[in-house]
Amino acid sequence: MSEHPSSAHPGTIVFVDETNGTERARPAAEVPDTVAWATVDGEKRAVVRVIAVTAGQQRTLRSYGTDGRLLSSTVQVRRPPR
Repeated sequence: MSEHPSSAHPGTIVFVDETNGTERARPAAEVPDTVAWATVDGEKRAVVRVIAVTAGQQRTLRSYGTDGRLLSSTVQVRRPPR
């Protein structure tokens, strides 16, 4: 796995919440590297768009690269209250 990306980040990540229809842009330098970059086939690739969808207790996050391709998908499940 490459520790350093092969190119610089374009600089901005757009976060979209499809559940409530909001969208906001943040500088990539202000988010953790684990959000700004995704490792695909051993190479770090810049994430420029993150789409979140919430359904019940489940939230799905999809990260996309500069070419519009899906780089990663994460499913989060909220624990029921105790």
